[in-house]
Amino acid sequence: MLSFREAKETILKGLPGVPAETLAVRDVMRRILAEDLTAETDLPAFDNSSMDGYALRAADTIHARHDRCVKLQVIGDVRAGEFFDGSLMPGTAVRIMTGAPIPEGADAVVEQELVDARNGAIEISEHFTGGRNIRRKGEEVRKGSVVLKQGTYLSPAAIGVLASHGIGRVKVFRQPRVALLTTGSEVVDVDVPLLPGKIRNSNAYTLWGLIVDSACKPIDLGKVGDEQSELRSRIAEGLRYDVLVTTGGISVGKHDLVLQVLKDLGVEIRFWQVSIKPGMPMAFGICDASGSHPVPVFALPGNPVSTFVTFLQLVRPALRRLSGEVQLHPPLRLFARLEHDFPKKDAKRHFVRGIVRNDPGGLSVSVTGSQSSGILSSLVAANCLIVILEEQQDLKAGDEVEIELL
Repeated sequence: MLSFREAKETILKGLPGVPAETLAVRDVMRRILAEDLTAETDLPAFDNSSMDGYALRAADTIHARHDRCVKLQVIGDVRAGEFFDGSLMPGTAVRIMTGAPIPEGADAVVEQELVDARNGAIEISEHFTGGRNIRRKGEEVRKGSVVLKQGTYLSPAAIGVLASHGIGRVKVFRQPRVALLTTGSEVVDVDVPLLPGKIRNSNAYTLWGLIVDSACKPIDLGKVGDEQSELRSRIAEGLRYDVLVTTGGISVGKHDLVLQVLKDLGVEIRFWQVSIKPGMPMAFGICDASGSHPVPVFALPGNPVSTFVTFLQLVRPALRRLSGEVQLHPPLRLFARLEHDFPKKDAKRHFVRGIVRNDPGGLSVSVTGSQSSGILSSLVAANCLIVILEEQQDLKAGDEVEIELL
């Protein structure tokens, strides 16, 4: 049985990548950049004003005082998208709008609320230094420099940067196609009558949402019962995609057939069982016999919360790496004060469903109730996972614990 850290390192080591494709900028949200992009021009392309105000020569304000104003003649105005035709001479100023180019001869922009404008002139009662409220040419990016590096996650801000450089199409890594297979003869879909002994196929819907939320494309292989030939056929189909995720049939029961079928189909099992709770009976392997490329396989437990936690902690980082993300940023983790005692006897890493609150004395956290791995509703109530490390034992009210926001 591997520790959580060992399992994560095993998964991330040597994962295959996915091919790249070129898309319009509007279509690359949440994708990973597949190439370095360099600036073809300076940004900004010219000195411009960061304020609505008056462009002037800072030297003209040297003698300005509250009791002795300096008067400057306003000789024109310039709006964003226009250039002022002329040059500022001593004793003159130009009305200027945000984003407009700085007129020749001006070296400062004074906010409109700091001047007294009347009769075609402005009066100034304080000294201003050069460079005030001016965005310099190339201040953000110099021509030829790298705008965004390969491996960058394309957030709305990153897409805005692409647009600001006139980049309309960009090469990104293709979305991994994640085949999803639910197993278990006891499982029925949402539109099937629930007969005695049967349970709803909630895992298929939870995992579908998690895959979509991971910016990947889910491929639904449906549900298969605990029958070896049908299981073999459906898993073989799943190995044609970039990733295969199964749920259920991975424990030690008589009808838990998934692990053996994976081995029979050429999947090299890298590990089975991780020292975590919930989610211990999960397996990870690589199939290199599918033809075109190695296929990572994640065989997750069947209990709904175990499925959710193992996906979040071990599958999602792998999908991000497969998507081309170079630097994996861990989930936001904070520390909070435990509101009550929490018993823990084993040496596993626990992921406990919790509710964190921002109290006057700092963050405090409590569990959502029963931590049974079959109670999915407790995840809906949670806004965090309380991470209790392997070396930690029985916790007391007031102890500091690590939390991972959901």
